[in-house]
Amino acid sequence: MAELNIPRAHSNSWYDYLASIQQGYFYPWKSTIGDKNGEQAFLTLLGERLTPESEVLEVGCGHGELSLDHAAYCKHILAYDRVQSYIDLANETKATRQITNVDFICYDATDPGHDEMALPVEENSIDLIFCRRGPMHWIQDVSRVCRDGAFIIALSPMEEPIPAWSSKLPHKMHYENSGRHTGSGSIHQSVENRLHQAGLTLHSGWSFDVPEVFADPVELYRMVTWGLPAAEIPTFEDIKYKFDSIYQKYAETDGIVLRHCRFLWQAKIHH
Repeated sequence: MAELNIPRAHSNSWYDYLASIQQGYFYPWKSTIGDKNGEQAFLTLLGERLTPESEVLEVGCGHGELSLDHAAYCKHILAYDRVQSYIDLANETKATRQITNVDFICYDATDPGHDEMALPVEENSIDLIFCRRGPMHWIQDVSRVCRDGAFIIALSPMEEPIPAWSSKLPHKMHYENSGRHTGSGSIHQSVENRLHQAGLTLHSGWSFDVPEVFADPVELYRMVTWGLPAAEIPTFEDIKYKFDSIYQKYAETDGIVLRHCRFLWQAKIHH
């Protein structure tokens, strides 16, 4: 089978392309996510860990929404992302909201120009690191930058089943090629392995698996084509008949149901 001429989801080239077609990093589709999901739990846990004296680092901040929303609950946040347009947007929003205790920088911790992977902060300077749906390479440097007793909190997309209807779509639009799909490996094991390699252990973790309902076929199309180059995929109108057939055969009462799976975890730093 010929290789698809599309960027691998969540690769640097994929993020660069995504930044050229949408303002900021977000899911562009509309769906309904079940209660007691990992996204809600992550925000609750983050709020519980922040204190007025916290010096905080956000990894992979995108367009900065999360740091700006939590700035009032801590002393200072440094947030970084490797995509310059996201940082530009974050700084624009920061100025509009007149927030002064958050700094955004464009930074790539895995840039080969560095001697080794390094977070953009000094040793023993951080009380809390958080990352929502971002990479995990940063784990190896947290002991250096964190103070004793600091926490790291992350929300990681968890492996999800590939829906039966995926094969009914053109190959480039198969679910496993979308930015929504996170792969088939165990994220729990991957987190444990990375923590172990950094000399850390998991403090606590929670797995979440709730329904996500797509009532509108157009929104399902937006999901499976997220991050794919427009020139490589048919328009919705061209393949509307395929989505009509999928909904007729596979939809439940409220629409097509996917699994919304997250692994929320935290580790504590001991020096």
